[in-house]
Amino acid sequence: MRQRWLSRRAVGLHVLLAVVFPMCLLAGWWQVNRALSGNFLSYLYSVEWPIFAILAAVAWWQLIHDAPVQVGPSGAGQVEPASPEEGGPASRPVWDPGLETPELQAYNERLRQLAERGSRKTWRNPRGLPGPERGEREAVVP
Repeated sequence: MRQRWLSRRAVGLHVLLAVVFPMCLLAGWWQVNRALSGNFLSYLYSVEWPIFAILAAVAWWQLIHDAPVQVGPSGAGQVEPASPEEGGPASRPVWDPGLETPELQAYNERLRQLAERGSRKTWRNPRGLPGPERGEREAVVP
């Protein structure tokens, strides 16, 4: 529970809400004053800004209570259910590779091959192709 409210991400969300919520209410109050001085379009804005403040609070609440999906040690397959004491839900999603389409299986296999190769994508190598041998000049991929 403490990790949910005091993690680095959570503190950032608290600060963001502390800035956005009052600013939206302040903008709504400003629009009310403009509407009362004769700007009729500001009546719409004076209702809109408090709605934005409420949406910011709802988004903050949802992001604080968002539980990331945890993957097992192999990266795929079944994941053991976590107890609520461990900070997770009673059960977690289970990925069944048997439900994948042939296209998705081929795509995942290609991603596995690229990950095993270990070539990094860079500006000079945007496709992650294997690098040149020592002593050879590096070719730039168009």
